[in-house]
Amino acid sequence: MHSRSRSALAALLGLTLATLPACTGSSPRPAPPSPGGAVGPTTTMFGSAEPATPAFADPAATTLGVRFTSTLPGLVTGVRFYKGPGNTGSHLGALWDAHGRQLALAAFADESQTGWQQAKFAEPVRIAPGATYTAGYLAPSGHYAAAPNAFDGGPVTLGSGPLTAVGGGFAQGGTLAFPAQSHENTDYYVDVAFAPTESASHVPDAFTTAYWSKWPATERWKDSSKLPIGVWMQDPTTPFDGFDEAHAFAALGVNTLVGLWDWPEEEHGQIRAATAAGLAVIAGGGACAPAPGATGAAAWACDTADLPLAAQAAKLGGAALAGYQLADEPDMNVPNGTPTGAGCMPPEKLAGFARSLRQQDRTRPVLVNFGSGVAGGARSPGCPTDFSGYTAAADIVSVDFYGITDPSSPARTKGVHTYAATAARARALAPGKPVWVFLETPVQMLGGSATPSGAKAASPAQVRAAAWAALVNGATGLSWFCHSFAAQSQQVDACLRDAGSAATIRKVNADAQAYAGYWNAPPLLVGVATQGAPVTATLRKAGGRTAVLAVATDSPELPRGGPATATFTLPDRWSGKIRTDDGRTLTATDGTFTDRFDAYQPHAYTLDGS
Repeated sequence: MHSRSRSALAALLGLTLATLPACTGSSPRPAPPSPGGAVGPTTTMFGSAEPATPAFADPAATTLGVRFTSTLPGLVTGVRFYKGPGNTGSHLGALWDAHGRQLALAAFADESQTGWQQAKFAEPVRIAPGATYTAGYLAPSGHYAAAPNAFDGGPVTLGSGPLTAVGGGFAQGGTLAFPAQSHENTDYYVDVAFAPTESASHVPDAFTTAYWSKWPATERWKDSSKLPIGVWMQDPTTPFDGFDEAHAFAALGVNTLVGLWDWPEEEHGQIRAATAAGLAVIAGGGACAPAPGATGAAAWACDTADLPLAAQAAKLGGAALAGYQLADEPDMNVPNGTPTGAGCMPPEKLAGFARSLRQQDRTRPVLVNFGSGVAGGARSPGCPTDFSGYTAAADIVSVDFYGITDPSSPARTKGVHTYAATAARARALAPGKPVWVFLETPVQMLGGSATPSGAKAASPAQVRAAAWAALVNGATGLSWFCHSFAAQSQQVDACLRDAGSAATIRKVNADAQAYAGYWNAPPLLVGVATQGAPVTATLRKAGGRTAVLAVATDSPELPRGGPATATFTLPDRWSGKIRTDDGRTLTATDGTFTDRFDAYQPHAYTLDGS
């Protein structure tokens, strides 16, 4: 059964993503509660996504399953599976608890030849938040959908609402059985229909701007109408356009410098330049970078002597100094994409460095920047068992990766959709903490890489969609790579010197700040079903208004993106007028409305009277 060719991780990451768990707002026309106590729309993990391998070449009768959890209590009303050619015969579906006890059973009827099939349980099953359950079905003729390596990086947030898939399983034989075995972290495209029984206010891990009250230096970020927007590793004193680059970045809407090129060299006056331009600084450089040529724990040899940051802050006044960057990509088992890299930093070592830094200065938070391990990239799966330990050591969780143009990643693993997956993944690993996601610019990989479509760089539309996808899925700040790796040289400030990239940065930053009140608000529950390109969406309430924010992305099957039609399901069957960001008026009837998207197009919808 399990003699298999390996498929790309992107077979999973290309799924339609939607919102994080939520809280429901008021509605001008509330409907009576659904039978059984459900208060939110029915959601699934996979939506209408189609697997890259819909029918694996295995004719053996097999039970296939998915392990999942929910952040909200609710009702599992049925089980789903994706049917490919050859997956014939009578199918049975079931739900089990973590101990393998069967909780419900259903037979599939009126199946289509291919595509998603769903069976309804005679009685809904009430599940508890945080517990692990398994849904599965019997494929009597085999030929089931399969995506090997889908869970290599650990749990992945999929689909709509509060559900998270944490692994796949199988059981051989012609009788439905608990799918307890696993192989190559494969996902088998099994799903559930789920309706939450608890609404709005239950979001125990949602970030709020009150978080910044812990430190006097982060007072500027308590304003919920603004987002931190950073740029990576620059020297703000560099002359530019008659003045300096600190003011040039500020003119593009950047408000934070993340890392400093020569920190902590006092003579450069970098913090003074940032202060003059109104920029905050997350200071740090290579203090905990891996030592060249070393491996294992010895590669991460930095100690408190390498972190004289508090003393430097005192010398420089520090009005702009908002925090410290502690380490860069401690989560990658092959740093810099090389097979002889240092290996992952031991989590206890990272925690020790963080403690020593906080002892030097308790008035500022510590940022740790993670790479493609936490991001879920194909180049380096990292050390998944350490991820929660890593994020526990950080006050600010930052994630960098080249989701569109990484030259070391297979084409099927790249695309705008990876930004949605990364933000959701980081949010799950760092409950209640700020998550800042790095963005690449159109000039970053020009001449040095290729996007899935064969282009040499990310397009402005892709970059804008990547920012929206990250924010929709839980990012609470953005950071920019300004570097270019064109030809044989690196230009650290290329995004300022390339007019197209500068214009893109300005536009994306304006978008982010225009809707900052919503991005900073707890996510609410919304369902989304799409035709065409995937659409990822969230429902947020801010300033007495409720809005759906959504963006069309792409998938391994649609690497250039494309048009999409999305149908949104609102809480409590809300009905009324909806105002779009481009001046149109739509109508939600019995809790749903539909709209079209061009390739990589974002939309913001405001619910009238909400």
